[in-house]
Amino acid sequence: MKIILEAQHAVGHPQPRGVGHYTIGLIQALLHRKAFDYELTFFDYNREVGNLARAEKYFGKFDVLFRECNELDYRIASREEEIWNMKSYNEWTNTSGEVYHFMCPVSIPTNLRENMIVTVHDISWRSQPGIISPNATMLHDIALERIERTRPHIIADSQSASEEIQRFTTIPAEQIDVVYQSYDEEEIYVDKSDVSHIVNGDYILFVGTFERKKNITRIVQAFNQIAEKHKELKLVLAGKPTWDNPEEIYDSVRNSPFSERIILPGYIDVKTKRRLISNALCFVFPSICEGFGIPVLEAMTCGCPVITADNTSLPEVGGDAVVYVNAYNVEQLAFEMEHVVTSESLRKDMSARGVVQAKKFSWDKMAEQVESVYQKVRNG
Repeated sequence: MKIILEAQHAVGHPQPRGVGHYTIGLIQALLHRKAFDYELTFFDYNREVGNLARAEKYFGKFDVLFRECNELDYRIASREEEIWNMKSYNEWTNTSGEVYHFMCPVSIPTNLRENMIVTVHDISWRSQPGIISPNATMLHDIALERIERTRPHIIADSQSASEEIQRFTTIPAEQIDVVYQSYDEEEIYVDKSDVSHIVNGDYILFVGTFERKKNITRIVQAFNQIAEKHKELKLVLAGKPTWDNPEEIYDSVRNSPFSERIILPGYIDVKTKRRLISNALCFVFPSICEGFGIPVLEAMTCGCPVITADNTSLPEVGGDAVVYVNAYNVEQLAFEMEHVVTSESLRKDMSARGVVQAKKFSWDKMAEQVESVYQKVRNG
């Protein structure tokens, strides 16, 4: 069976985040397993962005054909309906497969001649209006309308995401499969190497994209409540802004009476990330909503105690290994942060349980389940 995998989100950005990590991890696992005949598609208008070089970086070691379309700008394809009236996706990409898997709804065409599968990570912009920028909301609304019209089979990252899809679309449950994500097992592991070039002493850590749904301002507010009592404790907020670049995050840091103890290293590479996680007293991730929540899984893998929110997919990832809080309750978050950082026995217990919980997830297991979806869709 020939499967066409859309690799746009793996190769379209020099620093992959979120969907990019998902796309890279899943495609690499599928290519490693060699269950089917695969080809990869992506757009690189006039080869101006450098997507081919990144495709070679991530997938060049596999015997797989790249179908690079240099006639079409992906950004236009995501927005403009007439593109798909001119030519089918098959013609634009010069492909002929039995199943096409798109890794994000934003990229799906309305003119495809074969079976379509789309991974829908969440519909948070509908369940939480205003959580992303107006421009991003517009793009996602276009994608959702295309899903309603084309009726693809859906892969959801979590049961929570599946329920959300059913709530905001007419896609029935039998047309949705839940397949959990994983983490990069070759890059994410316990690494106690020195991180003094970023932070000295004890610290609480957040790693993720700087966007509203990550709830970073409340992390700062909770830190403010315990920082006076714990005078050596620091807060590290690692990551960079995304679409909406909410200035209130930076305002909360600037206005904190303990701003000199709040460290913003910006975007960090994988090596730095695993070292920061492995050495932190605890990892805080009180997100307002998540389709899956890979940072929670990565923290557990590194043996770091995790405090996260009790909403959407996060309990599915954390199981009984993490501490849960209400995402909107700053006092509760502050209480649990102080409890974890002051109790060595609690940290040891959470660390051990987190490592066990993390072992339930793997890219190979995910790829095997996705392969079953391909079979089901091809067989009708």
